[in-house]
Amino acid sequence: MALARQAQQLERAGRSREMLEVGQQIVKLKPQWSMGHYFVGAGQCGLGKLDEAERSLNKAISRDDSHYGMHTKLGEVLNRLGHKEEALRCAQRAIELAPNDADALVPAAMIRWLGGNASGADELLQDAIARGVDAPKLINVAALLSGEMGRLDEGIGSLERLLAAHDDGRKLPRLLHSEIRLHLAKLLDKAKRYDEAFEHARIGGDLRETGYDCDRIIRTCNERLDAWSAERYPRIPISRTKSEKPVFIIGMPRSGTSLVEQIIASHPKAYGAGELLDSYWSARELTDPNEHLRDRTEIVEQLKVASLDRHARKALKIMEKAAKREKGSGIERITDKLPNNYEHVGVISKMFPGARFIHCVRNPLDVCVSCFMLDFVGDKNHGYAYDLNHLANQYRVYERYMAHWHSIGTIPILDVRYEELIADLEGGARRIIDFIGLAWDEACASPHKTDRAVSTLSSDQVRKPVYSSSKERWRNYEQHIGVLIEALGTGEDAGDR
Repeated sequence: MALARQAQQLERAGRSREMLEVGQQIVKLKPQWSMGHYFVGAGQCGLGKLDEAERSLNKAISRDDSHYGMHTKLGEVLNRLGHKEEALRCAQRAIELAPNDADALVPAAMIRWLGGNASGADELLQDAIARGVDAPKLINVAALLSGEMGRLDEGIGSLERLLAAHDDGRKLPRLLHSEIRLHLAKLLDKAKRYDEAFEHARIGGDLRETGYDCDRIIRTCNERLDAWSAERYPRIPISRTKSEKPVFIIGMPRSGTSLVEQIIASHPKAYGAGELLDSYWSARELTDPNEHLRDRTEIVEQLKVASLDRHARKALKIMEKAAKREKGSGIERITDKLPNNYEHVGVISKMFPGARFIHCVRNPLDVCVSCFMLDFVGDKNHGYAYDLNHLANQYRVYERYMAHWHSIGTIPILDVRYEELIADLEGGARRIIDFIGLAWDEACASPHKTDRAVSTLSSDQVRKPVYSSSKERWRNYEQHIGVLIEALGTGEDAGDR
């Protein structure tokens, strides 16, 4: 079927919105065919519509249980929703269907790893390698796991041999080559081989096709801040959804958002929902230019209470459903830690007038170096992270957004400095819990002991006692980051920026 081939090509290219549209066409033509529902679910997953993706993927599996890829995708969705045990069952089913296929084994290992079982993930991949499974994508993740398990030399050597076996990576698919370089950079950084680490991160970043446009990002920021001016903000309608449950944790990636969420999620009356996209997409739909209106200010001035209500109720329902499924009833606070909600604090505060915002702040150079050294997966996800000039631009734009939301004066925003939090974890945790309106619970002082699925790149850090070794990390790369230092300073005055 031509549409199915088109959907497969779109999936490989990471073009989720188009894949979703093609999948919907297939479902209309052949509603009983499992693959149509799979492509719809995979597209919804890529767009962060996880609740809808779960339903679509379950429809696909109910029609045909024999495709391991459906189980791995459902496992990814469930893990991102925080449902660790259900995700593990999906991963196990995929392995049963394809015990020697890297496309089943790697996602299964990632679900174990992100669920807090790094040793189980390591064992799974090492066993596969021992059986002769030698796919580059499997060796890549197995090597990264080796480094995380303390076998740094083994992991570094494995990745170096993998690159050498494929003409220094040139014969590998572009994105896989980039991932290997960035994983090697991470392990070399752990080994304190900083110059080599930076060079591999640079090569890996250069391989990404991000399409990041500094001028476009600045222009969009200007238009949004003009539309949401401090003078206009009080006149904009407010949703009638008064729930105090939503807590939005915002800031640049690598600024401490995962630690803050783990502190809150350790409270018996709170649930950490991870990086949700429902409020983000609602904010975009409510305020971005469309085929009828191009001017952002005009769009904001025409916002209606009914529209804000509809979007808020839908996003809140998804948050509450995930929280109840994982922790039962009685949950009073639910976090959404999608960092770049900082772009939309204005409209989100109008959708959820009872919500609170926690703004995570960290030394700008530490943030940018940490982003640069990391694989955010794919070309577009945090696409600014792979170029120092782009990172500097994005950081300055982020600062402008946050300064603006603070200037409005009526949005409840708590700034949490990462350096201060790790220096006094209990004091910082008490401040956070008090801000969100909950009584203190001692579990919040030991967040690393809380067992939960963490589906982001900070999953390992939040399960360890707080450490300070990442403070002033940028100094290890000082000779390479002149562009950042010139644009952002050394970060010592970051709290006053």
